[in-house]
Amino acid sequence: MKNLIPLVILTLGVLQFNCSKEGPAGPQGDAGPQGPTGANGAPGAAGPAGSANVIYSSWFLTGAAGWDTAVADASPYGAFAIYDKATTTVTQDVIDNGIVLAYMKGDPTTGLTNDVFPLPYTIGGTGFGFTDHWDFVLNTAGNIRFMYKSDAPWTPTELGAISFRYVVVPGGGIASGRMRDPRKMTYDEVCEAYGIPK
Repeated sequence: MKNLIPLVILTLGVLQFNCSKEGPAGPQGDAGPQGPTGANGAPGAAGPAGSANVIYSSWFLTGAAGWDTAVADASPYGAFAIYDKATTTVTQDVIDNGIVLAYMKGDPTTGLTNDVFPLPYTIGGTGFGFTDHWDFVLNTAGNIRFMYKSDAPWTPTELGAISFRYVVVPGGGIASGRMRDPRKMTYDEVCEAYGIPK
């Protein structure tokens, strides 16, 4: 019996040693077959109406010679000077069904050479000693007439240093309830909505 005790202890020690130690990891098996394609998700919400066909000009200077101060044909508007910008993008259909936006950049009155002002734009009034007003009309297809009136007007040379641009939104490009009326947007909002570089 005494001889069995050391044998039992030795056997238990060997078993404990073999059970507590792990061998090295085996090689990685082959990849299994591809599983079936999952079901399609639910469709997303419809995006906003597109802005196809929106046309915009680059910024342009009129130059001093562009402003006409012989205002007989501008008298219904009371303008001091007018500038006619010929453009094939202002069609009769645009006049009847679309929207034309116009902007000026740089006001010689304030010295803000890079600020953009939507037309119509007025500065001055009581306390200034003057009132300057810029506006535009679509007096005929193929033309945008820019107008300037003032009780202390700038010269055509000074007016020629102001930059202008226009945006034409045809009738089909005017969004319904998903987008605000572009006439009520700021210049930055119009540029963002229609992808127009500033």
